[in-house]
Amino acid sequence: MSSMPTELRGLKVLVVEDNFLVAELVRSLLEDCGCETVGPAGRVDSALALIEDDDGALDGAVLDINLAGEYCFPIAERLHQRGVPFFFLTGYDDGQIIPPQFREVPRLAKPFDNRNVQCVAAEMFGR
Repeated sequence: MSSMPTELRGLKVLVVEDNFLVAELVRSLLEDCGCETVGPAGRVDSALALIEDDDGALDGAVLDINLAGEYCFPIAERLHQRGVPFFFLTGYDDGQIIPPQFREVPRLAKPFDNRNVQCVAAEMFGR
């Protein structure tokens, strides 16, 4: 078995996902790499509250696009304003629902490969 990305050790990463099992899997994958996770948040308002409560200490975020019928783009905008890198983890394969300013953000499709999540997180959030 290959080793976990060490670039993630000690990083604080927000997990935004409304499906409990998927959220727990993502949280576990990140924690296995040494991350401290924030959340998971399953709704836009709760994710925004976690960002505000964090005082700028987030190193990255993993965002599901559809959160109980709401799109995550207000969260993406707040993270972007704060300079926090993020990527999308989504069941949507149509990139047209993504606002133009976020279309270049990496997007992993569900179901996802665990190693891909870790590698993209390391590439985007790693020190």
